[in-house]
Amino acid sequence: MNGLRSDGRVAALTRRGWRAFDGLAGDALWSGAHDFAHLTTALTSFLLLQRALELEEYGAYIGLYGLVGAFGAVSHSGVGLALLQRLMGAGDEPNGALRSFLSLGLLVGSIAAVIAIVVAVVSLRLTAVEIGLVMVAELVAVALVWLAAIGVQAASGFPASVRVRMGIIAVRLVTLVALQLAGRLTIANLAGGFLIGFSLYAGYLLAVHLPRHGYQVSFGRPSELAVRSSAMFSVPMGASKMQTDADKYLLNVFRLEADAGLYGAAYRMVQLGTLPLLALDSAAFQRYLPQGHGEPRIHWRRAVRLAGLMTAASLLVAGALYLALPLLDFLFSEQFKEAIDIVPWLLLLIPFIATRSTPLNGLLGLGRADKRMHIYLSSAVLSLLLYVILIPSFSWRGAVVGTFVSEIYLVVVGWSALRYYQRKADEELDRQRADTVMSPA
Repeated sequence: MNGLRSDGRVAALTRRGWRAFDGLAGDALWSGAHDFAHLTTALTSFLLLQRALELEEYGAYIGLYGLVGAFGAVSHSGVGLALLQRLMGAGDEPNGALRSFLSLGLLVGSIAAVIAIVVAVVSLRLTAVEIGLVMVAELVAVALVWLAAIGVQAASGFPASVRVRMGIIAVRLVTLVALQLAGRLTIANLAGGFLIGFSLYAGYLLAVHLPRHGYQVSFGRPSELAVRSSAMFSVPMGASKMQTDADKYLLNVFRLEADAGLYGAAYRMVQLGTLPLLALDSAAFQRYLPQGHGEPRIHWRRAVRLAGLMTAASLLVAGALYLALPLLDFLFSEQFKEAIDIVPWLLLLIPFIATRSTPLNGLLGLGRADKRMHIYLSSAVLSLLLYVILIPSFSWRGAVVGTFVSEIYLVVVGWSALRYYQRKADEELDRQRADTVMSPA
C-alpha cells in the first residue's frame, strides 16, 4: 500500500510539473512568429546595409549595437521582466506598478543613453549624430514600448504582448525599406527614422492601447521596490548581453572594424538557429515565476524537461544550418564572403546559447534572484577578461574562444547552483512537513 501511495504521489507531482507548461506550445508559436519576423527584418537589414556601407563602417555599426544590447538589457529588458514578476508573481496592484516601472524605465533609459553616447563617441568611428539617434531610439523610445508590452502581457496574456512587440519590428522594416527605395539608406537616416517611428508608437500604446487593457497610465516617482526588483533582473541581463555582444564592440575598440563586420555578418547566420530556440525559452519564462506551491524538486524538474527539449532541438538546428551553409552564400556580398568561414565555429555555440538560461531561471522560482545575478556577473567578468586578452592577438578567433569558455562556465555553474538550492528548498519543505505532523491538533 505504501508503494502504491508513493507511486501515486510521484505521478501527481509529475502531472503538476507538466501543468506548469500548459499553453507553452501556443505561447512558443507566438514567440516564434515574433522572432521569425525579427529574423526576417535582421536579414533584410543585413542584405541592404552590407551593400550600402563599407565593411569597416558596418563593423562599427555592429559594435554600436553591441553597446545597445548591454545598455538595453538594463534600461528596459530587466525593468520589464521585473514588472512582469511583480504583476504575475507577486500580484501587485496593476496601475501603481505600471506607473512606477514606466517612470523607472524612462529614467534609467535616459541615463543609459547618455552614458552609452559618451562611451561610443570616444571609442567608435561613427559620428555623434549617428550614435545619439541610435541610443535615444533604442534605449528610451523602445523602453516605453517594451514596458507597455509587459503590461499587456500581465493583463491579457502572452500572445497579446507579442502583437505589441511586433510593432517594433514593423517600424524597423518599414523604415529600412522606405529608405532603400528612396536611395537614402545611411546609418543617420535609419536611426532618425527609428527614433520617429518608435516614439510615435510608444505614444499610441500609452495613450490608447494600454487603457483598452484596463490601465490608467501615469508617471510618478519610482518606488524603492521597483528599483530593487529591477536591479535583480537588469544586472544579470546586462551581464548576459555583455557576454554575448561585448566581443563585437571590443573588436572595434582594438581597431579591427573589418573583422567586426565579418564577425557580425557571421552572427546573422547563427541567429537563424538561436531565435526559434530562444522563442521557446521566452515563452517558458513566466512559468518559473511562481514559487513552486510546496512541491519537491519542482523547479529542477521543469528545468531538466525544458533543457532536454532545447538541447535536442538546438543540435538538430545547428546540424541543419551547417549542411545548408553552402546554399546560403548568396546572402553575402563580395566584401563579406570571408564571413562564411566564421559561421561553422559559431554554430557550435547554439546549444549553449539555447540552454544557458534554463537553470538560472529555475533559481528565480526558488527565490534566489540574488544568486542568479551573481552567476551572470561572474560569467560576464570572465568573458570580458578573455576578450581583452585574446582579441588583440587573435581577432575574431579570440572572441569565439572567449565566448565558448564563458558559455561553458555559465552552464556548469548554473546547473550546480540550481541543484544545490533546490536541495536546500526541499530540505526546508521536509522540515516544515515534519513540524506540521508533530504539532498538536
